[in-house]
Amino acid sequence: MHGSLSVAQELLRHGLVDRVRLLSYPGTAGQGKPLFPAGEPVPLELISATPFSNGVVALEYAPVAKS
Repeated sequence: MHGSLSVAQELLRHGLVDRVRLLSYPGTAGQGKPLFPAGEPVPLELISATPFSNGVVALEYAPVAKS
């Protein structure tokens, strides 16, 4: 889901996501809206992590089924 944080959060909240792909950049850019709000844990399992020579890491997660 590109472009809408609130839609991505709702899809996660309702269990409608099968993969979460994030790019992690080195450095600090300030504050913004969090993808995962405090107090609402989203259990995720790391599927892959691919580092690039510029320090960026591509991360792929799958939601863990709630029991």
